[in-house]
Amino acid sequence: MILVDYRCGACAVTTETLTRAPVPPRQLCPRCGGDAHRRYGAAALTGRATAPAAGSTACVDNPDVPGLCHVGPAAKRTLIARHRGDTDTLAREQQRQRAEYERSGPPASGRVRGHSHSAPTRRGVAP
Repeated sequence: MILVDYRCGACAVTTETLTRAPVPPRQLCPRCGGDAHRRYGAAALTGRATAPAAGSTACVDNPDVPGLCHVGPAAKRTLIARHRGDTDTLAREQQRQRAEYERSGPPASGRVRGHSHSAPTRRGVAP
């Protein structure tokens, strides 16, 4: 038996579940019945296995993916999938992005943004 964390996309609750291998990548949320995806913590990633690109796209949840903080929201899952070798997610995400581009054209420049984890600056001078 394996103890696994799942996070619900609908109500954002994280639950621990004791399950047998192979561990399912998703399950129903016990709180709201929504779709809960498996979470991968640092302890689970210390070996050779890596998490697929189907979970969180936040850079703090994916510290192993270089440059994730500096791409637009739509490109994050593609970058994670490419970095981890998750060809299934990569193909699905590229297909989704292609369809979105054909439907609405390139994203507005205001939607493409990044952020930094460095200390904030004051008037351009580091503290």
